[in-house]
Amino acid sequence: MPTTIDPTLAGPGAGTPASAEPSATATIAARGVAKRYGSTRALTGVDLHVERGEILGLVGHNGAGKSTLMRILAGREQPDAGAVTAQDAEAGRPWDARTAAAAGVRMVYQELALCADLTVAENAYLSAGGAGPSFGWRGRAQRRIGEVLDTVFPGHGIAVVRRVGELTLAQRQMVEIARALCTDRLGLLILDEPTESLGVDAAGQLYAHLHRLTADGVSVLLISHRMAEVIGHSDRVAVMRDGAVAGVFTGADERTLLHAMGGEVHAAAEVEAAADAREAGDVVASIRGDGIPFTVRSGEIVGLAGLAGQGQERMLTRLWAAGALSRGVTAPRRRAYVPGDRQTSGILPLWSVAQNLTIAALRSISTAGIVNARAKRDLAARWIDALRIRGAAGAPITALSGGNQQKVLVARAFATDAALVLLDDPFRGVDVATKNELYTLMKAEAAAGRAIVWYSTENAEMAHCDRVYVLRAGRIVSELAGDTNTEERIIADSFEEGDAR
Repeated sequence: MPTTIDPTLAGPGAGTPASAEPSATATIAARGVAKRYGSTRALTGVDLHVERGEILGLVGHNGAGKSTLMRILAGREQPDAGAVTAQDAEAGRPWDARTAAAAGVRMVYQELALCADLTVAENAYLSAGGAGPSFGWRGRAQRRIGEVLDTVFPGHGIAVVRRVGELTLAQRQMVEIARALCTDRLGLLILDEPTESLGVDAAGQLYAHLHRLTADGVSVLLISHRMAEVIGHSDRVAVMRDGAVAGVFTGADERTLLHAMGGEVHAAAEVEAAADAREAGDVVASIRGDGIPFTVRSGEIVGLAGLAGQGQERMLTRLWAAGALSRGVTAPRRRAYVPGDRQTSGILPLWSVAQNLTIAALRSISTAGIVNARAKRDLAARWIDALRIRGAAGAPITALSGGNQQKVLVARAFATDAALVLLDDPFRGVDVATKNELYTLMKAEAAAGRAIVWYSTENAEMAHCDRVYVLRAGRIVSELAGDTNTEERIIADSFEEGDAR
């Protein structure tokens, strides 16, 4: 299938259409790959290849088929039609997980696949399939994963003898990446949203290592909704839309890629200040302690910013767990929380989309303890439609893409009658168009009187907030609003402690 390019994309910054045909040295190639789940066509005939020693970026809206294609390339699923070939694969063998592993293909999944009750080293040993003699395996695994972590993420602070369940989300992401890099004769590294949980420094360390890998001939397939990262680090960028490759580009800008994805482009200058549309009311929640006191009023969106791990999640936890005996913390009785780790603390994997979405709102649709089934169906249908969640109400939540699962969790919080909504990096793994929809939703809910406290690892998102508190070492060091609420100021205050009210 030839690469298809929308003719309206021509012009400055449109980039150059890249060849759809793999070279003789291509690491891996998919030809005519199709996949269906029931009535849903996840892939409709994909042709894609990754050249030796290149980083191929892959972008597309949630549900475009990116993760399905990656699972097929990794041999975890079989296509209904088409084929996958790899340069280092054994001739004549069917493409499956064993063949892919033998060809040096490793994948780091968006939903981390670590065993929480095992140590970092034990997870690395399992990932290697128990290779090597059994005697002394533990020591070898500890040395190997420790060396890789030190090489890729200097200063990571992870003890390889700790249980994975005791690590932060960012540390677990580092471990997931590092254990994939422990592979001998690595040929293709597939990364699905690898930096969504990482701070700026760790993300920079990762990309520096990826470029070292490609210089040695390793290929990388990078999936990310962070367009600046994809454009800045990829040799080519492929765009997926509705289960097919809509185009492959070299030198394209963000506007070109968004058009190819089929989404609208919103310039930063078009984003209205959150305070313009509403007025703040009475104080809904507060925290008193060291540094600048925290408050949030009804009708207000308040952001928590700063370097990752500086106390933002702890502040959200204090507000969420506030009770009569909480010292220095006040919060309304009715509150909702969107956790940062959707797999561990968010979705209920055995339940349907509708059950996951409505569980927190059952009190408001019940009479004398009996749930109104029609009201439950209507509530689920309204939010599935409002957020364009790709998946039927009765579908298993695990059948949805990561971004659509995240939309269900956001809908769950706003479907309640909570006066205070707490959001822990809620747009992790969500595409640009969906983010714009959710920004609009948040502003509408704040205009209706809700108080919203929002932590994001992306400083640019703080432009949608009325006020922003910057945290450093567990303390609020500045409060920004209006003209002072800029990405540059947030970064500066993250490194230099002070009271900038």
